[in-house]
Amino acid sequence: MQKKYLFVIGGIVFLVIVAGISTYYIRSNATLRAQNEAVKTLFSDDANAKFLDQNSNQISLDAYKDTILVVNVWASWSPYTPIEFPILNEVAEQFKDKGVRFLVMNRKESQVQIERYLATIPEFNNLEHIIDVNDFFYAGIDGYAMPETIIYDTNGVIIQHIRGVVVKNDLENILNQLLQAAE
Repeated sequence: MQKKYLFVIGGIVFLVIVAGISTYYIRSNATLRAQNEAVKTLFSDDANAKFLDQNSNQISLDAYKDTILVVNVWASWSPYTPIEFPILNEVAEQFKDKGVRFLVMNRKESQVQIERYLATIPEFNNLEHIIDVNDFFYAGIDGYAMPETIIYDTNGVIIQHIRGVVVKNDLENILNQLLQAAE
């Protein structure tokens, strides 16, 4: 009778271990697929990937390859934008001489609407403004919370995907660790 229980318990332990290993590999592969999609989204040749600079000139994000990149997705209707822009600008000032670039990517609002909104808040000179004309980037990162901030290393790998308002100290720590690892 005891052997039977030991056999059953051993079988359950084996199944739990197999389930745990399977879950780990499935989640790891899903994370890698999501990262690959986000990289393809950022540096996409897709015709729907239309990005404009602040002067409405079409641009390619390829200029940001090989750079530590902080991409913040925002919209004028988000109540968090006036909270987050000063934080991002301050951190961008700290890291501008260290090869870190900060993009604030608007979610397909018109140039007039963006300009009207930006006229109501202070100017943030350390942030590079990009307009995602078709909301291509946000869809590609599986965005669902506003704001969202994605940090890429120099290889275009997502280091952190922050949903919600960034915390200054957390962002500084992530960037310092990333720079230390690159040395």
